[in-house]
Amino acid sequence: MIDTMLHTAAGFGTGGISAWIQNNVVPIVLLVAAVAALWAGKSGNISKIVTILVCCVLGLSVLALATTGAGAEIGTWIVSLVRSPA
Repeated sequence: MIDTMLHTAAGFGTGGISAWIQNNVVPIVLLVAAVAALWAGKSGNISKIVTILVCCVLGLSVLALATTGAGAEIGTWIVSLVRSPA
């Protein structure tokens, strides 16, 4: 326990790595998708490019919903489209 407190006091931990991943995950995913799209386009696989980009956009959308907590607001908006105002 004392070891843990000493490491925490000295600044060791996973907070820096977690923050870096949270701040850079979207640009990294987009960069990988762009490289994959260029590579597939070079070989003429246009359908593969579309599949990769659609999956990338859907994945980033789910990631955005999960990290921002906006799922309830979006659900309320979708219900308001269908339900008539009282």
